[in-house]
Amino acid sequence: MAGNTTLTFQNLPEFLRILKLIVEGLPKELEDKAANKVAKDWISAARNKASGSYAGKAASSLSVGNEQGGARITSNYPGFYGEEFGGRSRPETMMFPPHKGKRGYFLFPAGRENSDKFQRVWEAAIDNATKAWK
Repeated sequence: MAGNTTLTFQNLPEFLRILKLIVEGLPKELEDKAANKVAKDWISAARNKASGSYAGKAASSLSVGNEQGGARITSNYPGFYGEEFGGRSRPETMMFPPHKGKRGYFLFPAGRENSDKFQRVWEAAIDNATKAWK
């Protein structure tokens, strides 16, 4: 029959040992190390991109929070969303820069500009977790 494939394992215990190392190591590499590195690098890039005193305060309030499955970028600055996305559609948001929709002013543009760098961090984490396979 077409499409049938037969796999033969010469050393099944060794294969299972390596597979176990990958299954245990991959979440740790991705969730703990890579996620935190990407989040910290993203925050650093956003802080460098923020212009103006209020945007600078909003960017400097960014921090990395750990959560199950990765990292989270958080801010405790009350005007963070206004500084990042803008406002001016209502009287109470006139202190923010003009609304830019989902484009953002510093956090999201920094993420887009550094996406290749972040991708390399993720790929390195996968390579590190699967190095027992090689």
